Amino acid sequence: MPNTAERPAFITVKDHKDNFPNSVKCRLINPTKAEIGKASKRILDQVNTDIRSKTTVNQWRNTQSVLKWFNELPEKKSMSFLVFDIVDFYPSITEELLRKSLTWAKRHSTVRKIDEETIFHARRSVLYDHDGKPWVKQETAKEFDVSMGAYDGAEICELVGLYLLQELETKLDTTSIGLYRDDGLAVMRHCSGSDADRARKKLSDIFKAHGLRITAQANLKSTCFLDTTLDLETGTHKPYRKPNDEPLYIHVNSNHPPSTTKHIPVAIGKRIVELSSNEEVFNKAAPTYNAALKKSGYGNTIAYGRTPVDEGPKKNRKNRKRKITWFNPPFSRNVQTNVASQFLNLVDRHFPRESRLRKIFNRNTIKVSYSCMKNIDAIIKSHNTKIMRENNTATNNSEPPKTCNCRDKSACPLRGECLTNSIVYEATVTSGDQGDQRSYIGLTGGDFKTRYRNHTKSFRHRKYEKETELSKHVWGLKNRGIDYSIRWDIVRQSNTHQRESGSCNLCMEEKFAILRSNDRRINKRTELLSNCRHGNRKRTRPKPK
Repeated sequence: MPNTAERPAFITVKDHKDNFPNSVKCRLINPTKAEIGKASKRILDQVNTDIRSKTTVNQWRNTQSVLKWFNELPEKKSMSFLVFDIVDFYPSITEELLRKSLTWAKRHSTVRKIDEETIFHARRSVLYDHDGKPWVKQETAKEFDVSMGAYDGAEICELVGLYLLQELETKLDTTSIGLYRDDGLAVMRHCSGSDADRARKKLSDIFKAHGLRITAQANLKSTCFLDTTLDLETGTHKPYRKPNDEPLYIHVNSNHPPSTTKHIPVAIGKRIVELSSNEEVFNKAAPTYNAALKKSGYGNTIAYGRTPVDEGPKKNRKNRKRKITWFNPPFSRNVQTNVASQFLNLVDRHFPRESRLRKIFNRNTIKVSYSCMKNIDAIIKSHNTKIMRENNTATNNSEPPKTCNCRDKSACPLRGECLTNSIVYEATVTSGDQGDQRSYIGLTGGDFKTRYRNHTKSFRHRKYEKETELSKHVWGLKNRGIDYSIRWDIVRQSNTHQRESGSCNLCMEEKFAILRSNDRRINKRTELLSNCRHGNRKRTRPKPK
């Protein structure tokens, strides 16, 4: 059964809303999400794509699609906007509304029974507070919820939005209407104030029939939608920022790869050009962004003429796709060594042109791209989470955790620490009259006692002789009649696979320990290339009874 990580929920305060702080509005973010949501996301992605391609509804996925729709509107001066926002869209989606949406979706896409079961199974949501206590919604007994932060939350909103859009097109008298998740925009031609108000009320009634509430404004000539301002009178659009939202960019001397900081002015310039309908509009918006770039240490400024504009899709070149292996070392300005250059030189040295493996390992199939290290915010959050977890454990457990459960404490393999979790250990095998010593490096994600029992099992039963390199060595000694003794020690304790970074510190520590060990090690060099097993173990494991 899929595993669900228990992560405390938190709220974000919407301090940009009107009448703040007299009327405080917040958003609940629930990071506790079932891994099956990843499968649901892929299913819904395909369903939504099929519906958009087979219907004429305007479901926008980015600002560019909104601007394309706006620019294609004819006779803009005779039109007016009807703007609406679905209040608390995510948590307001009911099981009944989702079923109706899926039933309608089956007309345009293939939705199997197992797909439908997967989608609804991912809706079973539980919320955890900072004390680890679970919470469920009061008004439902089935734990149904579309939570913000779920893997497939946005795709659920898009599916329900498509269902609502087709209904709005048939029941609402508008020239054109579109939706971006919970933000909607429609235009009406030659519409008086009373007609616009009737359309607004009818729109509200349609959403109310599905258990949704909206806020709407009608008969507008100009409106702010997403990150752009649309004006029907002038037919122009310009960048929009929320009040008191000053642009802030990473500093040019920050600990980021040069390729990242070099492209920031270019990316910002391209974005402002896309949001500006002409050069005049661009020149009015540019000073704010140029000042922010200068404050962050950039010498380049954005300008209308020197910023490349997207001229549409490029022609596909018929090049053969190579299977490329990427090496992503973390970038740090404290490291003077050019790691990327050194790595590629090693590839050239060990796989020369006459090598049989040159076709597989060369500069065309192995490429380097630096990754960013954790910023201060991520480091502080990780530290705070660790401290809170330790405090909660200390509060919930009045007694200190056991480190050993051996009946005979003197016979404990780790001398009173056999229940330690997530460690890299060393087994030193001493054999013969001369005291010949060989060392073996291993790891365990669970407690050492369980791993120790598996080792001793492989020493006793010949059918497990080839289970590890250590067991092979021990059976080699036993076959030659040589006595031996084993001493166990903890080399390092670390955490296992992290979902956020995708790395496993425990596996890395084991590889470093093998590299640092002496020539008398039992481990093979091929163990340095072994894959991490802890990520798969965390993603799917049996639910404890």
